[in-house]
Amino acid sequence: MRQIALMFIVFLFAGAPICKGQNNDLSNKFLNDSLEVIQQRIEKLIIPARYMAGKVISETDTIKGWETIKVTLYEYTVDQGKKTGRVYMANADARKLASWVITTCVTLTNTLEKGNTDFLIKSIRYASGGQFPVKGIVYENMDGKGYFPYLFKDGVTVFLTEATAYDLNLINDNNIVRVGKYARIISTTRGEYNSLFPNVNTADKEWLKVVRDEYKLALKSDKNNLMIAWSKGKLK
Repeated sequence: MRQIALMFIVFLFAGAPICKGQNNDLSNKFLNDSLEVIQQRIEKLIIPARYMAGKVISETDTIKGWETIKVTLYEYTVDQGKKTGRVYMANADARKLASWVITTCVTLTNTLEKGNTDFLIKSIRYASGGQFPVKGIVYENMDGKGYFPYLFKDGVTVFLTEATAYDLNLINDNNIVRVGKYARIISTTRGEYNSLFPNVNTADKEWLKVVRDEYKLALKSDKNNLMIAWSKGKLK
């Protein structure tokens, strides 16, 4: 009877989900063991894709909503130098991106598989090149028919009552009439985020605040909830 009881206990705990404390321990283990390797892959595959990280114009930590966070204003060109854009960005370095990839995998799968890290790195590269536009003009060649300017604020496309291709001051809450769907750096949607945090208001302009606050937290952490929300159900 004692042997049967012990077997039942082992079976019971084998099927139980890993608790938060155990998950943190696993994350720390993989961060210690694999951070350098993932960082090197990101330096090779994501960082070179940052086409907007061109000429540095200035740096500031006084943009509204981004106080204390260093934001860099870049000027860059596309279409063989024919089009010029300016954008404030808060780009995470390769090491920070690597920590987000690792903790996303561990949080959702309790392990770190190369197939999953490759998938996340490829997805980040395709979605954004790991670039987070705080405010500015983002030129994108979405369909292969040429580069067109999109206005961004807090990592999301926005649409203004008064359009601009140059005056970044016009990209403000009072001038925004509609907010896009996808959040940088991996194109997280409201639905994906709310599947993880169902009680958070992501409607209309509230989505900008949610993305901004989550990304600011992620810059100071090894975890990015926007990445975890996007990845839920997509990792093996």
